[in-house]
Amino acid sequence: MSAIPTRRYRSHPRLRLNLLRVIVLAALGVLLLRLWSLQVLEHGRYQVAAEGNRVRQVVSPAPRGAIVDDRGNALAVNRTALVITIDRSVLARQADSGRGVYTRLAKVLHKSATELIIKTRLCTRHISKPCWNGSPYQPIPVATDVAPPVALAIIEHPERFPGVSADTQAVRVYPHGTLAAHELGYTGPVSQAQLTDKNGGYTANDTVGLAGIESTYDKALRGTAGVKKLAVDRFGRVSGELSAAAAKPGDNVVLALDGGVQNLLEQSLVAALANAQKHGKPATTGSGVVLDWHTGQVVAMASVPTYDPSVFTGGISSANYAALTGPSSNDPLISRAFQSTLAPGSTFKPVSLSSAVASGADLNGNYACPGAIQIGNQIFHNFEGESGGFMSLHEAIVMSCDVIFDQFAYNDWLSDGGLRNGSGPYAPPAEIFTKMAKSYGFGRDTGIDLPAESSGWVIDRVTQQNIWKQMKTTYCARAKTGYPNDPDPAHAALLQRYASEACTDGYLYNGGAATMFGIGQGQYLSVSPLQLALAYAAVANGGTVFHPRVAKALVSQDGKQVTKIGPAVASHVPVNPDVLQYIRDAMLDVTRRGTASGAFAGFPLNQIPIAGKTGTAEVEGHNDTSWFASFSSQYVVVISLPNTGQGALFAAPVARQVYEGIYGVNRPALLPTPVTALPKVIKP
Repeated sequence: MSAIPTRRYRSHPRLRLNLLRVIVLAALGVLLLRLWSLQVLEHGRYQVAAEGNRVRQVVSPAPRGAIVDDRGNALAVNRTALVITIDRSVLARQADSGRGVYTRLAKVLHKSATELIIKTRLCTRHISKPCWNGSPYQPIPVATDVAPPVALAIIEHPERFPGVSADTQAVRVYPHGTLAAHELGYTGPVSQAQLTDKNGGYTANDTVGLAGIESTYDKALRGTAGVKKLAVDRFGRVSGELSAAAAKPGDNVVLALDGGVQNLLEQSLVAALANAQKHGKPATTGSGVVLDWHTGQVVAMASVPTYDPSVFTGGISSANYAALTGPSSNDPLISRAFQSTLAPGSTFKPVSLSSAVASGADLNGNYACPGAIQIGNQIFHNFEGESGGFMSLHEAIVMSCDVIFDQFAYNDWLSDGGLRNGSGPYAPPAEIFTKMAKSYGFGRDTGIDLPAESSGWVIDRVTQQNIWKQMKTTYCARAKTGYPNDPDPAHAALLQRYASEACTDGYLYNGGAATMFGIGQGQYLSVSPLQLALAYAAVANGGTVFHPRVAKALVSQDGKQVTKIGPAVASHVPVNPDVLQYIRDAMLDVTRRGTASGAFAGFPLNQIPIAGKTGTAEVEGHNDTSWFASFSSQYVVVISLPNTGQGALFAAPVARQVYEGIYGVNRPALLPTPVTALPKVIKP
């Protein structure tokens, strides 16, 4: 039987040719599409890149503007210094990653290699200061004000110090050391985030403000850097200058702050703390504010402890950073005047009197001032249990009767439904006390031209409910676990009891806390000294609450362009002018025959009337906070001294010293009238 022949299948030649044509056409299509994309869609980007290959920019930082006080005295200026810098990118290419360079440089600078390495490491989420927060591609300063022989030793041996340079640079200096440090702030290198901000206008060599006035007015102070564009060939050789824009110097910032009053306030606070410590008080912090109540401008503002902004110049050292931020540092970088809040004590009573009259109290009535009153199951005492019989509201301010204002606040709480929070058939709560406090500026930012202020709090019924909803889980967990890390067992037990109560009924608006609100105590109220000063300015000026201003003008360095920073009104208190006058009259008697009469004994009150109010705020686990809030015909002075004691004994004498300095009582006057004209000459 013959074999069956197999059939061979061969692809048709035309089919293969067509397939090849499709592949070729597809490839050509892709190439044409890419060519069109490069020439049309991405033309601009590649044109810029091509230009960049033959154009180099030379950036010249603009001279940073000065910061001066109201008389033109320099508080922050620039000077030229020899600065040693390190280029990280060069050191990274060394076989040992630059460790040998760090070691050799450390010996020349009489520093440790570790300190230099820490200064040049980049700040990240996991690496906090001290570190380099600027661009990783710019030279990092590691030593400022080096001696010329040291700089020469580095310059003349580039082979031993690759990536290390010695240059003259403008450095920021603060001629008066710690004076007004919290208000001035400090500077540092531009960050990488700022460099990538297209709208920021930053360059790699910029020095920027990181706190205080230096930060708020950084754009004006920084000016505009000069940029020169140079044409270069493919070898990097300059072949010509394409364009040049000169640097525009930054503006000078003229402050409303007066250097003489500022210095007096700071010295008086330090002396007061030393005096308190002599009397066995654990006092370590204090603050004060002086305002022009006509304009809301800050004449002086101080906080103790403080710091020298110059330590940040050229990068802060590890030792200095630890001293400023360590557990025992007492947080000198924080201004207690506007970045910290406390219960105001009886200095709040002018606000409570405004609230009571708004609630229907008779301004001309008489009210019982017993040694104590019982509200619910709580006893509320006058200071040291003193009884004053029946007295007017005028006398209640002068003698600082607590229970009268306790009763007013409790009555307001009852009228709002008590624990019922206005629910059910009851009308919505009027909450006159908390609304009045807010109208005086408490519980919100003041709007001061300084960063990172604290708004404090005024807790009303809705806020209390919201807080409880957010914190209920934590309260209930702590009610079970307690506070095992608290070293004081009694305190831990107390906190656990509070947590247990908050877990079950923390949503209720507590009657006791609402009552204490009337005398500036309790958990529902916390204010900053600056907020209190603005509230007293409103009492003095007839009801205007200002946005305070530290700066009052920007002036070009040639003096030709001036931008004034005028007063800004935040709100007006809803208080009848007659009531405000009543409060002012009562406060004038506080210094003449009331709780502050001892502190102002011998002061010429007939020539320089001072209206004031003492305050002694209780703080659980600590000594009382001493307060004194006051005003003259022009200025408000507020003093706060935590952990000291009575306002009449510690804070009021500090305020007296400030007034004596301002008006020249037994000494030359520092500022009898405000300086309104801008300084003609900025002193170096």
